[in-house]
Amino acid sequence: MPTVCDHPSLPMPYAAATSTESVIIESFLGQPWLVQRPSFKIFLAGDSISTPTARVTVNRLKTLGGPGAVGTKGPEHKMSGRNKSVAKVPVTSVLPPAEVPVYNREGNADDDALAALGYKPEFKREFSLWTSFCVSFAVLGLLPSFASTLYYGMGYAGTPGMTWGWLIAMVFIQCVAMSMAELCSAMPTSGGLYYAAAVLAPPGWGPLASWITGWSNWLVQVTGAPSVDYGMASMMLAAASIQNPAYVPQNYQVFLLTAFIMLVQACISSMPTKWIANFNSYGSTFNIIALIVVIITIPAATNREDQGLPRFTSSSVVWGNFYEGTDFPKGVSLLMSFVAVIWTMSGYDAPFHLSEECSNANIASPRAIVLTSGIGGLFGWFLQLVVAYTIVDIDAALESELGQPYAAYLLQVLPQKATLAILGLTIICAFSMGQGCMVSEERTCG
Repeated sequence: MPTVCDHPSLPMPYAAATSTESVIIESFLGQPWLVQRPSFKIFLAGDSISTPTARVTVNRLKTLGGPGAVGTKGPEHKMSGRNKSVAKVPVTSVLPPAEVPVYNREGNADDDALAALGYKPEFKREFSLWTSFCVSFAVLGLLPSFASTLYYGMGYAGTPGMTWGWLIAMVFIQCVAMSMAELCSAMPTSGGLYYAAAVLAPPGWGPLASWITGWSNWLVQVTGAPSVDYGMASMMLAAASIQNPAYVPQNYQVFLLTAFIMLVQACISSMPTKWIANFNSYGSTFNIIALIVVIITIPAATNREDQGLPRFTSSSVVWGNFYEGTDFPKGVSLLMSFVAVIWTMSGYDAPFHLSEECSNANIASPRAIVLTSGIGGLFGWFLQLVVAYTIVDIDAALESELGQPYAAYLLQVLPQKATLAILGLTIICAFSMGQGCMVSEERTCG
């Protein structure tokens, strides 16, 4: 009778089976698995293995993938004691069709789908569609993202870059988001993009594609929270400068404040999963409310008429008067303004990274991706229009001694108290955004 024994080259709980069959040790995305051939079963220590040469009682084996799995033909294997077959699990695994992952535990449909991808479930699934959307919308952070990137959106092409630039870029971003949602539905893992790269790459190129995708995504993720918190620190010091014109922010003060903010966010991100989900739910709700308040307040409270200007700039100027912020042609300047849109809309992939912590992940996570890009794109365009129709002097906003074009713009169109109030809302939203970025980074890079 075959037995399960320790294998010196693998950390527990992995083990090898001693039988007349050959056992091959393989590596799947850096994680060791044991593949038993010719029965093609991947197993963990504690499981009893059935072989053609001996009859063994199977100890709660959960058979996923293999014959009858998605994209293959064969008998249907039952899962978790329910009347559900592997053929109905809507996932796309990097494992070959004949290799069957097995782990010794009871799970739910989400765990079944994850195991079919070759992963052992590790996280508690305490995120839902709403809380996943909240994290991604917090990472999106429309209001603080817009405040941090106003220099690029307005400084390259002026108001046409904010109106036409955002609208055109969003068409392509929505296409990318919907494609990513499709991948997330088929492969709901926290690795997300690098797993998808391994599956979609041509034969033999999976490891390289996965390596490049994983490390490039890691570089983006580890710089996300610091960049957001840097913008937040700049806004906080700009608000202090508005309140006290004699104060001039120094670079070292921006750095120290950024480091302190990141330390606080790291503590929050280390809380239990359910607490983090609730925190991001409240933060995203505040983000949405603050965004709506700002979109309504600026046109309603603008003091342009007190400066002898019409309440709003004419549409012909807003949509057609390009600002010469570069030496390139207008078309190239418009393309350069896409930088602001891309940076602002770069958080909609967060539900992909949280899919292993989300219930009904292969449905809820992709919906959260599409909702984030769609709602974020629409509200972001409204905010762009508000600023484009009310800006007084682009040069003055970009070259202000405050060092923050968004704060300088607010001073142009609003009384000082209203400016400080909107800056305060933006700063709170920036904190929620930075914390959401850190949660996403932990799930991607951890």
